[in-house]
Amino acid sequence: MPFWTSPLSEPKRQHRFILRIPSLIDLSTDHSYQEYLARTITKPSYTITETPHKFLGNTYYYPGTVSWETCTATIVNSLTPDGNKVLYDALSKSGYLFPDEQLQRLVQGDPGTVNKSSALGTLGQVEIDELTGKGEVAGRWKLQNAFITSAKFGDLSYDGDDLLNIDLIFRYDWATYETFTIVAEE
Repeated sequence: MPFWTSPLSEPKRQHRFILRIPSLIDLSTDHSYQEYLARTITKPSYTITETPHKFLGNTYYYPGTVSWETCTATIVNSLTPDGNKVLYDALSKSGYLFPDEQLQRLVQGDPGTVNKSSALGTLGQVEIDELTGKGEVAGRWKLQNAFITSAKFGDLSYDGDDLLNIDLIFRYDWATYETFTIVAEE
């Protein structure tokens, strides 16, 4: 039976979600940014490559490898915790050395570089919860081995009074999806 004919069922809505990035912390204030004021996020998606095979004048296609696409999020920047600082610290925690630190570390015999192990520890388990109208979790996407590949801190302008946003791109190895039982009221 289609959902629109049942009064106990409702469609999922775009504006009901929560983005969780549990390990992003402002190191100077120890404020955690676990649940973000996210404006938008693209949900996980994948592409399966195809391999053609020609045989007796016909072309047959076979499925190939699975590639998971990046997720892009726009989050609202805040003063406490400071979104700029949190992401700046995350860059350092992922193994990046600023030029003034590189020479010092090189002299000590540790050149350091961004690496997957450190980058994964920077975010923790990134989750996207899809919510019901009552705020219950209906489904949860988990980005496995996620790390940030791009952070854009927004534009400043005297022409507007909009909220300042940060645009993030997450790369991950694969995603899992979990559904939750929703008890309908009669």
